[in-house]
Amino acid sequence: MKPMRSVGRLLFFISFIALPVNAIIGGSDASPDSAPFAVALISSTLFGDTYLCAGSLISPKTVLTTAGCVDGSSASSLKIRVGSLEHATGGKLNQVIKVIKHPNYNTNTRDSDFAVLHLTSSVTDIEPVAIAKQSTLTGAPVTLYGWGKTDKLSNKNPRTLQQLQTTFISFDDCDKPWSDLYLLTHNMNCDAAPETKQGSCSQDQGGPVVDESGELVGIIGHYNYCEPSSNGRPDVNNDALSANSWIAQNTI
Repeated sequence: MKPMRSVGRLLFFISFIALPVNAIIGGSDASPDSAPFAVALISSTLFGDTYLCAGSLISPKTVLTTAGCVDGSSASSLKIRVGSLEHATGGKLNQVIKVIKHPNYNTNTRDSDFAVLHLTSSVTDIEPVAIAKQSTLTGAPVTLYGWGKTDKLSNKNPRTLQQLQTTFISFDDCDKPWSDLYLLTHNMNCDAAPETKQGSCSQDQGGPVVDESGELVGIIGHYNYCEPSSNGRPDVNNDALSANSWIAQNTI
């Protein structure tokens, strides 16, 4: 029986090694000072810690991410890693004590796909990101950050936070190519990365989308470059400005 136990343990260990630790397609490694407010959301179970998605530190005790990212998760099972370019090591872990989903979140349409997480302790050594107070102009440069999949056809797994510079596009230019598949709303905004066969992917959700001034204009959403039906359609993100009042009311 001992040999069988050893084989079982080996297979269990290998299965964890083989799990994808995914990042943005066509991006590059982020530098330590490019997005220090980007956090990794971790699910803790009896089997260990698993990376779920990304988020943004918007106050010393508050993280903004997508509601879809925390669907089915209790606050007690969630932690964030902050202050590290790697989602699995470094920085500090901080326990989530409360999860608040946007009351209008729709699991089918992904409308109002926002969630606010309250943390056990304050993050005092990192400057939170500010949410943009004005609408972003069409054609303006934006940068995406995340730890999502790096290839549509395989499971490449860089540990380091990825960044991708692209451009913001108008709602109409985004809505038209998606209109035959999904109903987009004005709680969403878009970027043009897929036009160059780049973009956000699985597990990038919740990651920050920032403008040239370093302000948060969106958080990476569900409809991305790796969506099977995407076919070069724009990345669809969640418009942080549209939910600014609700976010402010739930920030501690």
